[in-house]
Amino acid sequence: MDTIAEQRSFSDKFDIPFPLLCDTTGTICEAYRIEHPKSKPRRETFLFRNGVLVHHDRAVNPMSQARDVITSINELVGG
Repeated sequence: MDTIAEQRSFSDKFDIPFPLLCDTTGTICEAYRIEHPKSKPRRETFLFRNGVLVHHDRAVNPMSQARDVITSINELVGG
């Protein structure tokens, strides 16, 4: 629910090579039922394949999130 400027600053700081989503109104959080106390959404991971949700992690650990996502992708593609 950060602003475009906040997302751009974060993206620049960490050299993120993909666009980040801004949901300043909470519309997307509501659609995906993501809790967002004080406009700070809980960290969750969604993986889609061909427009279909194939994995959802509601209990993301920020320290292992990247590794967890890669593991989930490998499991989904049989790798």
